[in-house]
Amino acid sequence: MLGLNTFLKQGIFATYVALWTSSHLLVYSSQLASAPSYNATSVVILTETLKLILATAMFVAYDGPLSEMLRVTCKQHRVLLKYAIPALLYALYNNLLYVNLAAFDPGTYNVLLQLKIALTGVLYQLLFSRQLNRNQWQAILLITAGCMCKESGKVKVLGLQANLSSWLLLLVQMLCSVLAGVYNEALLKGSDGAKNSVPTNLQNAFMYFQSILVNGVLLVWEGKVSEAISPDNVAAVLTPRVILIIGIMSSVGLVTGFFLKHLDSVLKAVASALEVVFTMLLGFVLFGAPLGIAGAASAALVGSGVALYSRPMPVPPGAEDELKIV
Repeated sequence: MLGLNTFLKQGIFATYVALWTSSHLLVYSSQLASAPSYNATSVVILTETLKLILATAMFVAYDGPLSEMLRVTCKQHRVLLKYAIPALLYALYNNLLYVNLAAFDPGTYNVLLQLKIALTGVLYQLLFSRQLNRNQWQAILLITAGCMCKESGKVKVLGLQANLSSWLLLLVQMLCSVLAGVYNEALLKGSDGAKNSVPTNLQNAFMYFQSILVNGVLLVWEGKVSEAISPDNVAAVLTPRVILIIGIMSSVGLVTGFFLKHLDSVLKAVASALEVVFTMLLGFVLFGAPLGIAGAASAALVGSGVALYSRPMPVPPGAEDELKIV
């Protein structure tokens, strides 16, 4: 199903969905408990730092000692520099989240952001010159409709009261997310990594190191360094819930690298859609969050989309060389 024909691929896919779903539920529960506020950028930096430590530990465990890691890094410094691009894109995405939530109500924002699933399919075709088949395109549309249906009851005229600049910023945020994921996949699978044998663990470390630098510069640019190191913020960050969020998000970062290495950005979008549904269903079971008809319809649409995506497209005789299936 979904082309997950090995235990490795199945494990990566299931772990990715489980970690993201857990993080969503944890954040939701922390909001219910009225947890103390904290500087988001400082938490991002701590998360990226832990990711870097974990990636380094995995390199030492599977690829060689620290001296070998340093040697390959010096030799492949151009690959390291290329990771500044996805790091910058992810930083822009995280900051535009707060800007766009000031322009759109949360329900409208969540609905519109799901359009990045279809956008991922378009960019994947353009950048990798690979053709998605008809079943896969129909599946992407079903999954997108299912995600939008989940929040349909909260939509206020699809946010049409927002001005043009707000819509453009929302589009920029979606593009940042999609381009960062596709670009990261290109680096993991592309000529640099393959030709020069840069291990996945080291490429992950490159990404996290660049993210720490970008978010550090952002913290200085916003003039919030003193806020980030204040006793109140440190106390808020060191609460069990926030520490657990940092741990889970760090694990997600590592799994994402292997996901893009062994699977692809389109399957990542499918996994993200499943996260929305699982989070909704488990939120209903664990916290009594409203489900309703729209939620049930969302689960049905996304489930149908996943099943359709996994169905092979019949190839007419003699057309094998003309049709490329991801």
